[in-house]
Amino acid sequence: MEELRCVVNLVKVAIGNSATSGRSQKAKVSEPQRFEGNRDGKELENFLFEMEQYFRAIGTSFEEDKVFVASMYLAGDAKL
Repeated sequence: MEELRCVVNLVKVAIGNSATSGRSQKAKVSEPQRFEGNRDGKELENFLFEMEQYFRAIGTSFEEDKVFVASMYLAGDAKL
C-alpha cells in the first residue's frame, strides 16, 4: 500500500503542472503501457513520462482525474 501511495505521489509531482491546450480536433492517442510495480527506476520513469504525455494528449487537467486514470494503468505489485 505504501508503494502505491509513493507511485501516486510521483505521478502527481510528474504531471502536476501540465497544461492543456484548446485544440478543437483530437488526434488518436495510444494508451500508455501498464506499470507492473518493478523496482527498476528507469521503468518507473518511463511510466511517469508516458502518463504525462497521455494526459497532455487527452487534455486532462484535474489532479483527481489524473490520479484516477493513472491508477487504472497499475498492475501486479504496483496495484497492491
